[in-house]
Amino acid sequence: MICALAVACGGDDWEDDEDDYGKIDHAGVITGTGTPSPVQTQEVTPTPEERKLVLCLDPGHGGRWQGAIYFKCEERNLVLQLAKEIRAYLNEHYPEIEVYLTREDNNVFSNDIGPDLRARVEFAVEKKANILVSLHLNASESHNLRGTMVCISKQPNINGISKELADCLMDATESLGLKRRGYETRNSGDTFDENGVPVDYYAICRHGSSLNIPAVILESCFMDNEEDFKYVKDEAAIKRLAAAEAEAMAKFLISHYGSNQ
Repeated sequence: MICALAVACGGDDWEDDEDDYGKIDHAGVITGTGTPSPVQTQEVTPTPEERKLVLCLDPGHGGRWQGAIYFKCEERNLVLQLAKEIRAYLNEHYPEIEVYLTREDNNVFSNDIGPDLRARVEFAVEKKANILVSLHLNASESHNLRGTMVCISKQPNINGISKELADCLMDATESLGLKRRGYETRNSGDTFDENGVPVDYYAICRHGSSLNIPAVILESCFMDNEEDFKYVKDEAAIKRLAAAEAEAMAKFLISHYGSNQ
C-alpha cells in the first residue's frame, strides 16, 4: 500500500509560482480574447517505415517540490508511481509504443519551475515524442471538488489536437467513475507575444506550443477529496487508473500517428 488514509495536512498545498501548477479549480477562469499568433513550423511528413509511436510522460513536481499533500501522501510520489504503471502497462500490451519519463527517482528534471519545465518539453522533443502528458493530481481551497480536468494550450498549432487528446483521457477516467470536468485554457497575466496577446499560463502547454508538440496537463482527480482520493490510495487503485489512462493514450497514438495515417 502506498499510503494510508489519514487527516489531510494543513497549510498551503502548492508553490505560489506561475510556472508551477496551482492546485485550485479553474472552472470559473475566463480566458482572454484576441487572436494568438500562429507558431511557424516546417511540416515534415515521414514515410511509413519512419513512423514511430512515442509517448512522453511527465510526472509533475519532483525534487523539493512536493505538490499537494493530503492523506499523508505527496503528489510528486503518487504521479511518479502512476507514470511508472502507465509505462509498464504499455510495455506489456503495446510494445510498439516507446514510453519515456521526464523524471525517475533521481532524474534531473525536478525543479518544477521555469527552465526546468521547458527542459521537460525539450526532452520530449529530443525523444521524438508524438505527445507529452504531464501527470498531476488536483486540489481545491474548498476540498469538496471532484473529477478529471485537462489543461491545454490555446495556441492554434496544437489546440485542436490537444482537445482531442483531452477528451480521450477524460473518456477513460469517466469510465472509472470520475467526474468529467472538461479541458481548460488559461492566459498568462504577465507574458505576451509580439502582438500583445497573452500566452499560455501553464508552462508545459506554452512550451509545447512553441516546440510544436501536443502537451497537456492531466489532473486525474482531486487528491484532497476522499471520494476522489480512492483512485490513487494504494497500488491496486493506481494500477486501475494507470491501465485506463494507458489505454486512452494508446488509442490516441494509434489513431493519430499510426503507420496507416
